[in-house]
Amino acid sequence: MDEYFLQYLWNFQKFSTPELTLTNGSSLAVFTSGYQNTDSGPDFKEAKIKIDDLTWSGSVEIHYKSSDWYKHNHQVDQAYENVILHVVWVHDKEVTIDGNEVPTLELKNYVIENVELAYKHYINQPSVIRCGDHLSGTNRLQTISMIDKALAERLKVKSKVILDLLHKNQGDWEETTYQTILKNFGFKVNQETFIKLSESLPYSIVKKYKNKPQAIEALLFGCAGYLEEVPDDYSKSLAEEFNYLKSKHNLSPILKRHHWNRSRMRPANFPSVRLFQLAGILTYRSQLFAQVMELTDHKEAVQFFQNTPTAYWEGHYDFGKPSTRAYHLGSSAIDNLIINSLVPLLAAYSKYLDEVSYLDKAQTLLEKTVPEKNHIVDKWKELGIAATNSYESQALIHQYNHWCKEKKCLQCNIGISILSPKLAP
Repeated sequence: MDEYFLQYLWNFQKFSTPELTLTNGSSLAVFTSGYQNTDSGPDFKEAKIKIDDLTWSGSVEIHYKSSDWYKHNHQVDQAYENVILHVVWVHDKEVTIDGNEVPTLELKNYVIENVELAYKHYINQPSVIRCGDHLSGTNRLQTISMIDKALAERLKVKSKVILDLLHKNQGDWEETTYQTILKNFGFKVNQETFIKLSESLPYSIVKKYKNKPQAIEALLFGCAGYLEEVPDDYSKSLAEEFNYLKSKHNLSPILKRHHWNRSRMRPANFPSVRLFQLAGILTYRSQLFAQVMELTDHKEAVQFFQNTPTAYWEGHYDFGKPSTRAYHLGSSAIDNLIINSLVPLLAAYSKYLDEVSYLDKAQTLLEKTVPEKNHIVDKWKELGIAATNSYESQALIHQYNHWCKEKKCLQCNIGISILSPKLAP
């Protein structure tokens, strides 16, 4: 028995009888079940109930067992001091707040067996997207509502990552923007290594060398461990520049060339290529954060990531490795950086200022960016929900990973519409 089912039963009052009795024998009448809380704290807030002759307003907490209250350490969390009712499936332990017993409703006494069986049958289907067979008949407005809700939650999660990083950087938005962009320049295979690079080479140093491409390349390649071997004159000149800059700024590089993943990778994705592409971006931008916040449309976002590498990289993909073509950032890579860097930064700043215009910018960027191509987006398409932009694909990815995989069908409007007739008492 999972708590999502219990929350659904309480939220929609799906009981076999309206005449409820608490575990201590008191009568219970429910005026309103409250609104479901998606943040930390009790599961439902602003509920209104009547116990015997007294009316209470406050929070309701849902658990499988009463003892889960202590398992989750609610007894030391002030957020739970306003709980007026504990709703459980099995009452196995008395719960108290400040020495007073918390009224408890044991739900197993009020749910018909076939309702529980119908839920278990649905939720234990092998398919991750359990509603897949029903989606073709789903109301379009329900689908839009699901997508909007999932996207809002995804941006909230990504904003928190940015704001946590901002706190770590003591409120420095420039450093936070720089670290976010470098992290995502690693895409999946070298993300952690790019994070280490950003931590060992602060933006406060990099921005001193605006319009000095060789200095920025020396800093990036040197701190990345790429200048320990110098197979040609250009790498030798960068190494000499880096040794000077390392001493000047007291840099302590922690990376070596072998830390970078290159296995089963095309030259276009090599770390050396990503590094000179990054250098081309950083060379001509001294205020990363301000430029991100001032973006007005998708075209400007694309231009933000268009780079101008030095002449050497027009004919090389690594030091001493000639190439017949120049490796500029491709459109799919730029879209990825817009989705995972610019959009979260805009959403986080919106949250930080409580100013919706930046969130609007973030959502507009997603609406103008083509959808990602992966197995999750493909699966939704097979079921009849084809993403037309990255607003929708990001939402569908989040829905799949954080709702479908976690079996939160009874917290999803589509899941509720399918299950409600099956779970009627």
